[in-house]
Amino acid sequence: MTISRRVVLAGGLAAAVTACSSGGSDRGGGTSSTATTTTSPGTGSILGDDGTPISDLPRSPRFTAEDFDALGTCVMTPEQTAGPFPLDEQFLRTDITEGVAGTPLRLGFRVTGMAGGACSPTYPASVEVWHADATGDYSAFTDGGGGKDEAEGTTFLRGTQQATNDGIVQFETVYPGWYTGRAVHVHVRVHLGGELALTTQVYFDPDVTAKVYEAEPYAEFGLPDTSWDGDAIAGDPKADGTALALTRTDTGVTGLINLGIPI
Repeated sequence: MTISRRVVLAGGLAAAVTACSSGGSDRGGGTSSTATTTTSPGTGSILGDDGTPISDLPRSPRFTAEDFDALGTCVMTPEQTAGPFPLDEQFLRTDITEGVAGTPLRLGFRVTGMAGGACSPTYPASVEVWHADATGDYSAFTDGGGGKDEAEGTTFLRGTQQATNDGIVQFETVYPGWYTGRAVHVHVRVHLGGELALTTQVYFDPDVTAKVYEAEPYAEFGLPDTSWDGDAIAGDPKADGTALALTRTDTGVTGLINLGIPI
């Protein structure tokens, strides 16, 4: 099955995955010969590129707790589908760009445990992210269309970081592109002690996106064809606490969000 690289069956990801697993590929599932594509990382320690447990590796500089306190949000983050294109393999790194073109994005998460309506930093935790590049292409998978379609063996715009004692991680990446049927988003999974604690997606303010997309390489593709309201997965990002707090800077964009998980 071959579908345009900028098309995804937003309301039928499960059906797309089923179709692709029988020999085809599209934006709802995809295939890769380099890693399994189950949506759960399984049990055991998450390992860095050299096989060392993440908990034993040095941590990169982080945002501060004050940055996240200023957001004024403390809600339970809803579960959302892992698709398209999760991997079991983890890539321990802060900079996930691998030289991919786009507006720089400094992305920060704080993992908070929620009990009795109160939030507190959760440690040890690690956060995994993956997202499309400026052309709407994900690494590691063939999505079966023309144009840019880097596939097996690529790992751009994927990474995992261990949280600090304040529950904070950060990534250096680029502003995501879009593809048909979805609002602009980043996929997120939170791991606690090697177990999957949260699978969700976070979203970008359309007004900020419109400004970013005025420049190349985004301008070639125009504005997204799907709003938050039109996205079958997004729900209500502002009410659900899945909308990033975005700030445009001289060098790019900063996006921050609190992730609430039950404890």
